[in-house]
Amino acid sequence: MRRAIMAARERFPVPVVGVIEDAIAGFEGAHVPVRVYRPRDAQTGLPTVVFFHGGGFVLGSVELMDDIARKLCRDMNAVVVSADYRLAPEHPFPAAHDDALTVTLWAIRNVAALGGDATRVAVAGESAGGNLAASTALTLRDRGERLAAQLLVVPGVDLARDTSLIEAKRSDFPMLSPSDLRDISQLYMGLNPAQARIFPPSPLHAEDFTGLPPAVIAVAGHDPLCEEGLAYAERLGAAGVPVQVHWFEDMFHPFFGFFEASAAARRANNEICHAFAGWLQQYALPVTQ
Repeated sequence: MRRAIMAARERFPVPVVGVIEDAIAGFEGAHVPVRVYRPRDAQTGLPTVVFFHGGGFVLGSVELMDDIARKLCRDMNAVVVSADYRLAPEHPFPAAHDDALTVTLWAIRNVAALGGDATRVAVAGESAGGNLAASTALTLRDRGERLAAQLLVVPGVDLARDTSLIEAKRSDFPMLSPSDLRDISQLYMGLNPAQARIFPPSPLHAEDFTGLPPAVIAVAGHDPLCEEGLAYAERLGAAGVPVQVHWFEDMFHPFFGFFEASAAARRANNEICHAFAGWLQQYALPVTQ
C-alpha cells in the first residue's frame, strides 16, 4: 500500500495549502501524533475538522493520506487536524478509538490556538476513519461535549456485520472484499471479538442516536459497506439528527482518495467537500459567553 501510494504521488501533484506542522495532541495523560493543515491566506476563526484516515484500522498514516487531508483543508477552507492513531494488530481496540477521542478533545480545548472557530469543530473520517469519527461523536455526546458536525465517508459502522449476507448478494467488490472485512474485524478486535456487537466499537449498535451532530454521509454503490452506511444514516434521521446522504452509485470503496487518478472520483470528492463546508456553516454551534 505504501509503495503504491508513494508511486502515485510522484505522478500527481498534491493540493497546495498554507502551513503544515506536526504536533502532539495531549489530553488527560494520553498523547497522539497529529499533522495540522492550515489554508493559504488563512485567517483566524476557521472551521476545524479532525480527520481520521482509512485503512481498515491496520494500514495508513497521516503521511500516506496527506493528499486527502490537504484537499479537505483547501476545499473547505478549514484547519484540518489529521490523527496518526495507533494501528492493529499491534494495537487492537480500543487503541484507535481512544486516540481519536484524545485528538478531538485536544482540538476542542486548543481550537483558538489552532486558528479555529469553537462553534465549528467537526470530525471527519473515511472507511475505518468513518467508524472513528462516528464513535467519537457518540462518545463526546455522552460526555457532554458538542461538535458542530460529522462527515462519514464510506464508513464501516458495524464490526459484527454478517459478511456471508454480503457475499450472497455479491462477492466481487473492487478493492474491498467481504473476506477483507472479516480480516479487518478480527485484527481490530483482537482477543475481544464478541464486543464487536456493541458500541463501542460499532456505532450502528449504539442504543441512543439522539443529540448527535448533524451528519454528511457518503456511500459508494460498488462497496460492501454501502448498506451499513445507509442504515446508519437512517438511524440518525429517525432520531431527529439532520442527515445529508450522498450516494455515488458508480464509485468503489476507496474513491475518496482517487481524486487525481479519476475524474469521476474527483467530482465525487468535490461534491462531498462542498457539501460539508456548507454543513459547517449551517450547523455552527451557538456562541457561548
